[in-house]
Formats: sequence, structure tokens, C-alpha cells
Amino acid sequence: MASSRAIEEELETVGDDRISALPDDILLQILERLDLPMAIRTSTLSRRWLQLPRLLSHLIIDITHFMPAPPRRAVNFNVDQIMAAYTAAVNNLLLSSPSSSNSNTRRIIKRMQLSFFLSEDPSYLCSVGHAVGAIVDAGKTDLLEFSLWSDVGKLTLEHCQLLRQRFMSFSHSCPVAFRWLTNLALRNLAFQESDVSHILNTCHNLKFLALCSCVSDFVVLKIDAPHSELLTLEIVTCGFDRVDLIHLPNLRRVVCWDWCLPNPPIRFGNVTRLHNMSLSCSATYDQMPFRLTELISSATNLTILYLDFQDQMIWIEPQGPKLLYPVFSNVRDVYLCNIFYECDLNWTVFVLEAAPRLSNFYLKHPCERNRCEDSAEKVNLLWDQMSSDFKHRHLNLLEITGFAMDDKMINYTRLIMERAVNLKRIRLLDQVPYDKGNAMNGMGSTSSNKWRFPVDQGEKSLIKQKLIDGFSSSAEITIG
Repeated sequence: MASSRAIEEELETVGDDRISALPDDILLQILERLDLPMAIRTSTLSRRWLQLPRLLSHLIIDITHFMPAPPRRAVNFNVDQIMAAYTAAVNNLLLSSPSSSNSNTRRIIKRMQLSFFLSEDPSYLCSVGHAVGAIVDAGKTDLLEFSLWSDVGKLTLEHCQLLRQRFMSFSHSCPVAFRWLTNLALRNLAFQESDVSHILNTCHNLKFLALCSCVSDFVVLKIDAPHSELLTLEIVTCGFDRVDLIHLPNLRRVVCWDWCLPNPPIRFGNVTRLHNMSLSCSATYDQMPFRLTELISSATNLTILYLDFQDQMIWIEPQGPKLLYPVFSNVRDVYLCNIFYECDLNWTVFVLEAAPRLSNFYLKHPCERNRCEDSAEKVNLLWDQMSSDFKHRHLNLLEITGFAMDDKMINYTRLIMERAVNLKRIRLLDQVPYDKGNAMNGMGSTSSNKWRFPVDQGEKSLIKQKLIDGFSSSAEITIG
């Protein structure tokens, strides 16, 4: 697919007559490949394009498009001016009727994603909310997303409390927009005990909720929304002592990353449809390993489990398969990511013992990262050895990212091959450059001293021979 800039340059070279000959749906498909500022600039290409931005059915209106570019941003960052320009653009795009024969037809926008500041001046928030409400009240919008940001850099508890007040006032002032909201991301709010329950009971169509760097004025944040449609809850770098998910009957996925307390703060109540859990944390010196069953004992329908240790201490405590079986019995996919390089890997075989229906097993070694001053001590994890006659009969795929030509990795792969008697595929992959999309926090770089990935065909053939030596395994082995 061509880049936005390439499309824009091509459009600038096309004559007015050729553009005028294209039907609206083709022109709109072109515009929807551009980011919003570029799409708006195309309105100057010809009279034919002037009204087209107001006909777009997919809109992404991002506050960063209205901010000065670095390095001027640090000097000229004025929230009031930015929000004034943002609000004007929203009203222009949503409330201005295009001049056409169909101008009396009610505007339909299928997908609308807006990010903006929780500004001190409530008129900006109300103006945005009412403009959005006028569009979505027709019930034709499939996705409506608000992503809300703090208007200051360095935050105090008092400012987090103020942001909470602004948000609650905003939601009360714009009930139509919030009634149709499907995705909501909140940052730096100091919640009261029942605030999140109130949000879910007000936003009847909310499917996705992300809480980032939020805190609570209470010891326990309670979420009780028996009629909520919420499917995904993300809690990232929040300072909650505990989050009680009392009743969320449709919840499918929970993400908890970078908790600040010794253990993940989430406790599960009535979440019978939960099937996907993701935990990621770089353990600090005050954190101790915890038992998975203490966290997810009531999540008995899990099918996907993602654990990311961020190249630090392994923060789960060994438990026997009989204790883990009730929550692992339906698990199909397990991801164990960023296990520090020196750690023995044999402990990970507990997954096979506890999850008889496991189909896909993903293991990832990290790139090296800079160790933080408050990181917990990395201790090799010892797990009770499985019975010598244990066999797993459903594992289909073993994928190891960060595979190295050393005895530890080869012996570990052979151990899985020996126990997973019906294994179909083995994928051994090199490290990937550090990416925030794969894990959270820290900086990474590949270590040529620790990792030696087989690169030529001779080395790959040698590794394959070492893996199958003495086995009658029919697993397909792919390297690289």
C-alpha cells in the first residue's frame, strides 16, 4: 500500500478534469488512506474535493495533529489554543453539511476515533461531545472511541482528582455520545470506589476500557456492572491496591501490565466468559513471586494465557499440576515471554502438565535490556520434575523466539519433543529487535555474545540432526 505522502504527491500532479471524473466513493477511498491533516489539505486541490472530507465515513481526529512539532512543542505547548483548534475542526467535520443534492440526508460515520485533552475549559469538551452525539444518535456508528489525555506533564494526586472531576462532568454533560461509546481510554484519573461501575452502567455499548496510570482514593476499586457489554479491560501502570471484578458477565479479555504493588491487583468474581489473560511486569525489589491460582482461581474458562517477565525475576511461584489444572484445563495457547537468558527453562514444562488441551506453546527470550536500579534479583526457578512417564498428546506447535546454538536450548527443545508425543511443528526463530508492541518498558539490544543463531544451511542441518537424534518424531522443524 502506498504511503500517505506518496498518495498526496500523486494527487497534486493529477489534472482537475481527471479528478472531477471520479465518483465520490473512489475519492473517499483515497482520502481514507490519508491521515486527517492530509485529507483536509486535499480539499484545496480542486472544487471537486472541497466537500469530500465531510463525507468520510471513517474519521480519526488525533490531538497530536494540532500540536506544534518538536522542538517547538516544548516552548509553544498551549492546551487552550490546541483544544480551540481541535474543537473547531471537529465541529467543521461533523456538523457542517456538505453542499450536495443529498445535503438533507442524515450524516453517517461508521467509525470515529477521537483523542483529546481533558482540558480545564469544559466548553471544549461539551462542544466535542455534542457534535459527536449529533452524529451517533442515529445508531449507525459501529465504533466510537474516546482517548483522553491529561493537560499537564507532571501530575500530583490533586491534579488526578481534578481530572476525574472533569471526566465525570464531561460524561454527565454529553449523555448521547457516551451512550454510544464503544472504546474508552482514560489516563491519570484518581477514581472513587464506584466510578468505573458508573462508567460501565452509563456507557451501554462500551466494549473496550483502558485505564492507564490511574489511581484510586479507596483501597479497593470495585467494578460491578451486571448489564455491561464490556469485552476487554486493560489496566496499565495503575496504582490501585486492588481491583475487584465483581460482575462483568461478558468480559472476554483482561490485560494487567506493570503493576506497582507486590502482586497483580485484580481479583475475579463473576467473569464466566473470561478466556484471555495477559500479565506483564518488570519485577522490582519489593515484589515477591505469587501463586497463579491465588489470582485466577475463578477464571476456569481461560483458553489464552500470556505472561511477560520483561527480562527480570520470574514472578510466579511453582505449583503442582493438580492445583493448576482447574484453571489450565481449557487453555489452548500459552505465551511465556522475555524469560531472562540465564534462567533454566525446564520449569516451563509445568504448562504441559497442567494444560492437557494445550495446542500452541510460545517461548520468547528477550533482547538484553538495561537493568533498573530497583529491579528484583534474578533467581533461577526450580520446579518439581514431572513424572518420567508423562506424555502430552495435544500439543501441535512449539515456537521459540530467541533460539540459540547452545546445549541448554537444544536440550530443552528435545525435552518438549520427548513429552509432546504428537507434536506437529517446531519453529525456531532468531531474536527480534526490541519493540514496545511486544513487551513493556526498558530498552533492548541484541547481544552477539549470548546468542548464536544458526544462519547458514549447514548450521541449520546440524541443529535439526541434534534435535531428532534418537527420536522417531515426525514434527516439521523450521529454523529462521
